[in-house]
Amino acid sequence: MRLGVIDLGSNTIRLVVYKWDGAHLERLYNVKHHTQNIKFVKNALMSKDGLDAIVLSVKELMVIARAYDVEKLNIFATASLRNIKNSSDAVSYIQNEIDYPIDLLDGDEESLLGFDGMRRTINLPLEGISVDIGGASTEITYFKNNKAVFMGSLPLGSLNLFIQHVHNVLPTESEQFLIRLDVRNHLDSLVWLKSLKVSTIIGIGGSARAIMRLHQAKYDINTSIFDMQLSRKLINDYSNFIANQKDQETLLILKAIPDRLSTVIPGAIIIDEIMKLVSAENYMLSSYGVREGYLFNRILSNNSEE
Repeated sequence: MRLGVIDLGSNTIRLVVYKWDGAHLERLYNVKHHTQNIKFVKNALMSKDGLDAIVLSVKELMVIARAYDVEKLNIFATASLRNIKNSSDAVSYIQNEIDYPIDLLDGDEESLLGFDGMRRTINLPLEGISVDIGGASTEITYFKNNKAVFMGSLPLGSLNLFIQHVHNVLPTESEQFLIRLDVRNHLDSLVWLKSLKVSTIIGIGGSARAIMRLHQAKYDINTSIFDMQLSRKLINDYSNFIANQKDQETLLILKAIPDRLSTVIPGAIIIDEIMKLVSAENYMLSSYGVREGYLFNRILSNNSEE
């Protein structure tokens, strides 16, 4: 069976096509459009131009899904449409234009689905924290004994931090400081997080992967990013990274992550501040996240009941 998921994010809209044989899940195709939907939001309202850009992107991805003989296609949205004042009208407009339903996930749902996807592909430590950094939100889940215990969704992500605080391509030292203050202020709202001490943080999503790709490029490492671990010191180093366009090493690093150039430093700052708060020493990645969690919980579980 071929399954498809279209994820309407704040930074990208992505289609992933999977093959499911009843026991194993295989990715067949993965494509993303860098729509940066959040840039169409003014005064917490998504503009008509932004909605039309989403519609065009989704229609193209639906054509691709049909070309791959996808039998079940689901479309879901997260903070891109959740954190705007005209959320209901926006979802209705897009659904009418594409003639297909959209599942709008709330913050807790996104956290739980991201955790569920992660736990299916990684040997979890006894306890730890997963951090799913999106363009306009960050989902944080504390887990213990393979179960989610606490979760929270913050209305900040790597792209909206960049838009709010950075005036060039990469943040200056003073802009990085402002990003840190913003992140700390939001983390203060998660009372349960401030009382935790864990050793491992597991990153989910494109911004989380970009940090590993940055490290991989800097040290010319051939190991898969999903088999690597970084110390808190290295995360702190990358979160304080300041670009020098004349530096050859910097140019090499930036060539490795052109699609995440503007968001990798804000993403690293989010990870760094969480690691400091909970005294974590290790950072690692999950290759599965909310899309796979969604697939197992909303598509395959329903299919098994039919």
